[in-house]
Amino acid sequence: MFEHLIFRSEKRWMPFLLIFLALGVLFVFSPMQWSTSDGIPITLQSLLVVLVPILLGWKLGVVAVIIYLIAGGMGLPVFAYGTSGWERFTGSTGGFLMAFPLAAILVGWAAERIQKQRAFMGTLAILAGQLLILALGLLWQRSIVPIAEPVWETLERLGPGLLMKTAFGGLAVVTISRIIQRNIKETPPSEP
Repeated sequence: MFEHLIFRSEKRWMPFLLIFLALGVLFVFSPMQWSTSDGIPITLQSLLVVLVPILLGWKLGVVAVIIYLIAGGMGLPVFAYGTSGWERFTGSTGGFLMAFPLAAILVGWAAERIQKQRAFMGTLAILAGQLLILALGLLWQRSIVPIAEPVWETLERLGPGLLMKTAFGGLAVVTISRIIQRNIKETPPSEP
């Protein structure tokens, strides 16, 4: 959504700073977990993976997500629940992790094309990205681990957390959008 502001900046170091900040947010908040009253765990990992490309654009967002995955694979405890290691990519969580760059591309690409109703459309993009991660992750997980619970029941159990993260992401997009609009005056690009 704000990619055009980043690349119009005369400061060449701005994209690097933004990737660094995005990685900081991913590293700090992705491992955190909460539980619903039913004991269902909720992590911010899938939300952050789709929120970063919405804010930075698909190119910078995907770079940040890939660096995040490499850092986690190399042993930094940045994945959900503070886990790490390459075995995460081949185990039952592999489908979720491998879906992150795909979701980042999809959501970031869609966000760059949103001109009107940014908050609403951004929230829909966040939901779509998280649903893609969930679908690919569950498909992978169920091909590796036999799970007796039907897919519908799994989605019903995970749905409230997914919707809460989507609402939180929508609020983040609105808040960040207002802060940026208030502090950065958008000027038309100069003609050559």
